[in-house]
Amino acid sequence: MSKLSPLNEDIENLHLRIKELENREEELLKVLRIHEALHLGILNALPINIFLEDREGRTIFANDTTCDMNGKSLEELIGKTVFDFFPKKIAENQRAMDLEVWKQRNLITKEVKVNFSGEEKHMLTGKTIIHLKESNNDYMLGFGLDITDRIIAERLIKHMAYHDTLTDLPNRRFVETFLADYTKHNNINKQNMLGIVLLDLDRFKVINDSLGHHAGDMLLQAVSNRLINSVGEKEITARIGGDEFIILIPNMQHRDEAMYVCEKIMRSMEDDFEIYGQKLNVTTSIGISLYPKHGNDLNTLVKGADLAMYQSKDKGRNCYTLFSSTMRDCAIERMDKEILLRQALETNEFVLFYQPKIEIATNKIYGMEALIRWRNDDQIISPDSFIPLAEETGLIITIGEWVLRQACTDCKSWHDQGLSHLSVSVNISPQQFKRQNIEELVSSILQETGLPPSALELELTEGIIMQDPGNASFIISNLKALGIKISIDDFGTGFSSLGYLKQFPIDILKIDKSFVTNLEWDETNASISTAVISLAHSLKLEVVAEGIENEEQLTFFRNHGCDFGQGYLISKPVEMDMVMNLIKEKYIKVN
Repeated sequence: MSKLSPLNEDIENLHLRIKELENREEELLKVLRIHEALHLGILNALPINIFLEDREGRTIFANDTTCDMNGKSLEELIGKTVFDFFPKKIAENQRAMDLEVWKQRNLITKEVKVNFSGEEKHMLTGKTIIHLKESNNDYMLGFGLDITDRIIAERLIKHMAYHDTLTDLPNRRFVETFLADYTKHNNINKQNMLGIVLLDLDRFKVINDSLGHHAGDMLLQAVSNRLINSVGEKEITARIGGDEFIILIPNMQHRDEAMYVCEKIMRSMEDDFEIYGQKLNVTTSIGISLYPKHGNDLNTLVKGADLAMYQSKDKGRNCYTLFSSTMRDCAIERMDKEILLRQALETNEFVLFYQPKIEIATNKIYGMEALIRWRNDDQIISPDSFIPLAEETGLIITIGEWVLRQACTDCKSWHDQGLSHLSVSVNISPQQFKRQNIEELVSSILQETGLPPSALELELTEGIIMQDPGNASFIISNLKALGIKISIDDFGTGFSSLGYLKQFPIDILKIDKSFVTNLEWDETNASISTAVISLAHSLKLEVVAEGIENEEQLTFFRNHGCDFGQGYLISKPVEMDMVMNLIKEKYIKVN
């Protein structure tokens, strides 16, 4: 084998070195291409617009997300500026931001609203300057993040926070915010009045209870639609809870504007609502308060409108009332009286008076009616002054239980003194009858006091039994099973009839004193009283005439076969320590 010359050997080595370098270069290029592909893949995989521009705003790179959002290919974007794709005004704003970035050479971010291929997008954009040493050039690197979903979610959350979920009307928080802003901007001159119109639906609870909560919700939605359609564009209709709605009337010039809105609301409610195929006539009671005349904050203004609304209810509902300072005074007085009423329960300030009832044929006392009084600072307060408030606040439950227990205790003491023929009658309030388990309470107290059931008579009004006749009949039957008697008090003032009353297991009817008054010369009252006595006896019911004040009236009822009577002619109500003086006489001296 021949040896290569030194020159040829050097050439051969050079070729090998070149080949080695070429292979190395190829490997480096391959690695570079892999890295470039990797970097490009990363950029294209990001759900963010990423692009590169030169000083003139020409695009020199854009990732796939940018291309897709613009609906263009990379080739269509290269060398183009924002003026080639967006309306002039938007493009000018974008270019102004670019120039500011070139000036500051810092990262600048901004939320913008852009239309991409006909679809509006909310974008979080950012731009900064980068320098490439290899080319010794500066470029602007930009990114854009689509935050449309986030913006929509934020708007939805805000809407939910400030709107009622059932009716989509503004809610209490919206009203609070609006009023805070309104009063803040009008706090200096307070020339712009704001009307607060508060309303609720009359007897909504009855509809809700009878047809169900879903029907109640449907009614509230229907009412909200009518309210929106009945008021003007400047008014704000909101639902602040339950069946309560509020109408805000900004920039009023005169209070009559609020009253005009109320008139429109009431007219909008005249047509029946149809829920589940059933027509419902719904009315509303409305109260009005005015900023700044009646207050400077939501709480004060709504309280004023609320007081006015309840004045509307007291006037018979289906009307509106403007708040006045006397209403606030009355509310304060009512609150003070409620506090005193609660204290009276704690300090045993209630006492029972008793009014005797006689057998008219013999003038013999057969029983006593228990009548509550409030002794406050040596003053005797009649029940008319505090029972309505007790009913409204729910204190009547506790008061009524005390009356029943004390009356049974007193009657038992009479029995223990040898007067076992005496009975006691106790008035039962509507709330006691509906809310309390009256059968268990009566049974418990009878056992506790030892009073025979036959000596207890419970007096119910017509209104109590006519509100829910089926339930009333069931409760009365349970009470009767205890062995007590049931009487209907103030008969004739309600809407029942003797024919209807025969469905109830009652024992006694009490003719209301309004029919007894002046019956000696009032033929109508005399005829009504006579008819009640006759028909009651035909139904095997006994009759009590209450409010007998003179001998002519007593004689009338004796001649017409009335069983029992009570009234001032016989005796005024007296305290417990005076009862025995009456009872010991056994017969009341009435000529």
